[in-house]
Amino acid sequence: MRRIHPDTALAVILLAFAALVLVFWLPADTDTGLYEIKRGKFTIGDALAPAFAGTVMAIAGLLLLFGSKARDAPKLDTGHVKFLSAMIAIVLAGMVLMRWAGPAATMLFADDDYRLLRDTVPWKYLGFSSGGFVIVAGASSVVEGRFSRGAALAGVVAVLFIIALYDLPFEDLLLPPNGDV
Repeated sequence: MRRIHPDTALAVILLAFAALVLVFWLPADTDTGLYEIKRGKFTIGDALAPAFAGTVMAIAGLLLLFGSKARDAPKLDTGHVKFLSAMIAIVLAGMVLMRWAGPAATMLFADDDYRLLRDTVPWKYLGFSSGGFVIVAGASSVVEGRFSRGAALAGVVAVLFIIALYDLPFEDLLLPPNGDV
């Protein structure tokens, strides 16, 4: 029996998940298209972010499927499990910070409810910045095997770049997770 290469298996999983996102989840869960034009004003639609994520997954799956494959596929060992566990822990920690840093800071330092302040500086950036920094700098540190200034700088630059790209140009866009809080 012929063994399936790990890249092929991952490619099939990515393509299947991308197809589920693009074909089923997007139409069922979003009210608008990729963009909307209301009263002559161009705004981002509900479907843009998930459509972008699904498309990136599909492209990654196709690259894995049709890209070159090493003859000797690596065997799964404890190092791989430790690496994956560390990455999962970092992403979870970042997500918890993203969700709760803003409301916790508001509870400690402001008189108003977070829901009223979630689109005002500095409150709207607290969760996204702290969680994004932890995810990027933490993942870089795990890959490098140690925490470094470069990892910290990558975390800061990535967060600032995303804020500049998504928050500053659009008046009515809330950075995650502020739209759900």
